[in-house]
Amino acid sequence: MTMTIAAQMTPEGLLIPRAALGDWDEIEVLREKQRIIIQPQTLSPTQERELVIQALRKDGLLVEMAGEPLSPPVAPEERAELAKKLSVGRPLSEIIIEERRAGW
Repeated sequence: MTMTIAAQMTPEGLLIPRAALGDWDEIEVLREKQRIIIQPQTLSPTQERELVIQALRKDGLLVEMAGEPLSPPVAPEERAELAKKLSVGRPLSEIIIEERRAGW
């Protein structure tokens, strides 16, 4: 979106009305060959993640769990044994499709 702004060149520099920047908190100025670009400051992935976490906490959608996990992590040997036991038989997706056809 292109917007015309009444800028003014002064001995202090280029003045742009504050209202033209809308609700941008921080800005970055980029200089290209024939133009200067003023845009909202780009956030690093870490900063973006923090903002998302803050918003989720504020809305009550993210809470910190106190205490230890409910169950200990599964050891690789136990995981392999479980995978072997659970791999016997037909795939679950086939069973679900069959039940849907039968009208369950």
